[in-house]
Order: sequence, then structure tokens, then C-alpha cells
Amino acid sequence: MKKILVIKHGSLGDIIFALPSMISIRKKYPEALIYLLTEEKYVSLLMKSKIFDKIIIDNRNLFFLKSILDVFILSRMRYDTVIDLQNSKRTSIYNLVFRLFGKSLVCSSRPFAHLRYKIPSQGKEAVRVGLSNQLNLLNIITDEDPNYNWLKVDMKDEITQPNVLVIPGISKNSEYKQWDPERFADIAQYCESKKFTICVVGTKQDLSSAEAILNKCNNVINKIDSSPPEVIYSIALKSSLVISNDTGPAHIASLANNNMIWLLNDNNVSKANINKSKRNHRIMSTSVKDISSKEVIEYIEKNELLKIFN
Repeated sequence: MKKILVIKHGSLGDIIFALPSMISIRKKYPEALIYLLTEEKYVSLLMKSKIFDKIIIDNRNLFFLKSILDVFILSRMRYDTVIDLQNSKRTSIYNLVFRLFGKSLVCSSRPFAHLRYKIPSQGKEAVRVGLSNQLNLLNIITDEDPNYNWLKVDMKDEITQPNVLVIPGISKNSEYKQWDPERFADIAQYCESKKFTICVVGTKQDLSSAEAILNKCNNVINKIDSSPPEVIYSIALKSSLVISNDTGPAHIASLANNNMIWLLNDNNVSKANINKSKRNHRIMSTSVKDISSKEVIEYIEKNELLKIFN
């Protein structure tokens, strides 16, 4: 029986980018024992996927030698293949340990891999595409339309249709990517005037970003501090439109494959994170803070994005 170790850390968005690759690895090797090395905060979410037989916690200890010791122990567990989906400076050291002290075939875009994918310069390739190309080195074809039903929960008694999902928050260290909360409220009011219910999601820390919407709109479903990934995905499935910054919860919502407006800084990071597609509507500026409410409303009207669907 094949034994595989997958490595993936990073932000919530990074985990979501890697889901199609993770699902494809399981699809390629349905009988294999597949282990995941990741952070503790993602264990609950990824266990629900049933992709992995076991999840090993690596919180990327600041005491780096402790992490290296843990990886050394892992290298003795005789994995047939190690697939590095994190592709960071840190995991390049992990790869070296696996090469020196184990017999695993290592696939990565970092040094010391047996099979190394060379990533183009940032912005020329979406993250999901890069991971797919990396897996091609192992003859693993990434599923273009993976099944995310394991994320779905019943929201029929809570979510009124038609609705628009708004995700106004951002993590503290990413405030440069945040659109003005007052402008989010302007768009929410506009959508409400078109007879759409507004739904807001986010963590407790996102309440300040959502307050303008909560104060200005009359019919808001407030899921702040009660919107884990399963809830965000399930609401997005029922939403005619999703409007957001470049943030982890938005990438969860994108799995529903409904129309999304992304409000973005025009840079290589945005282009790598969000590929342009039929469903991904990117409104970009040198600074996201320069995008006006009027510009977004005109884009919605021009592209007829407030269509009601069953």
C-alpha cells in the first residue's frame, strides 16, 4: 500500500488554493495511506474532507530546531512520496531532511526535491495552476471540478433568497488589501434597493468592518462570529453574488462557483491569488482604497450580476 505525506501550511486562503490538489491526490491513490502535515487550526476543517487518513500537527514552531527534529522523526516513517504543497523556504529544509535521512521521493518547487517544479515569476501563474502543474510531475491530473459537498450544511431556514453575500473584513496584517467598509455599506444598500437580502460573514474581529452595513441596511442576516468555513460555503451556494476583499473567507466562498466581485490591489499577488474567469469579476486599482462605490455599482449593472436564480 502506497504511503504519502502531503505538506501544507499557510493562511486559510493557501489551504483553500490547495484543496483541488489534495482532492486529486486522493483520487489518484484511493487505497493509499495519505498523511497531511499542517497547522492545528486546520485539522477540524480538513478532517471533514476525508482526504487524509491522518493529520500530523506542525505549528511551525519558532524554535526551528524543534520542527526539524519532528521532521527527522517523520523521515524515518518510510513514506513512498512526500508532496510539498507549501513550497516555502522552511519546507525546502524539510525536503533536505527527507532526502538525507529517508528514502521518500520528494516533489516540490523548492530545492532538494527529486521532482522539482519551477514556478514562473509571481503573477504569471495562479497559485492553483502552479500546484496543478507541480502534481503533473507525478502524473496526477488535477480535477477541474472537485466535489465540495463535505463542506455543505443545511442553511434553508436561515438564509433568505435572493441574497448577496458581503465579506468586508480582512486579517490585521492585510489591512492594505481592505476596501473601505463604508463603501461596502453603499453597495449593500444598493443591492437591498434591488430587493436582495444582505448576508454578512466574518470573525469577531471583523465586526468593526461590518458595522456600517449593519447600521445602514434594513434587512441583514448577520453571521459575524458564527460563520465557520462550512457556513460561508453553504451561504455562497445560495447567493446570487458575493462581494469581498482578497481574504480567506472569500476563497472559501469562491468554491461555490457563483459570481464574485473581488476588490483588489492591482499587483502580482492579486493576480496569483485570483485568476480572471467567467465567475471571478476583478475590480482592481493601484490601491484598492481608490475604488469608488459608483465604479462597483456600474460594474454590477453593466455585467447584470444581480440576477435571481433558483
